[in-house]
Amino acid sequence: MSTLTWIIAASLLGGILSLLFAAVLALNMRVSWLSILVSYAIGALLGAAFLNTLPEAFELSENPMQVTVTVLIGILIFFILEKLVLWRHCHIEDCEAHDPLHGSAATVTNSA
Repeated sequence: MSTLTWIIAASLLGGILSLLFAAVLALNMRVSWLSILVSYAIGALLGAAFLNTLPEAFELSENPMQVTVTVLIGILIFFILEKLVLWRHCHIEDCEAHDPLHGSAATVTNSA
């Protein structure tokens, strides 16, 4: 077998095993653990991305302060966006977020 075939086979096997493991975890996991595991996954992904890219960005940049400010502003913007999305989110049908007339002066009153 060629090297490319081994690479493809190993990638497919790893993907299938990862999918099976994730399915077993999802079916046998407590609901209270979900937010903790999602937070861990996000932290791991951000950590891996920043640990790989930030040192290279600092080396390539003539102004490391600009890189730092850009990263911090990006984190702040996405934090605010997440808070805005969660602020207007609800799971019930009768909710302020689902009422198009909430807070407007266009409410209709019946006068007899």
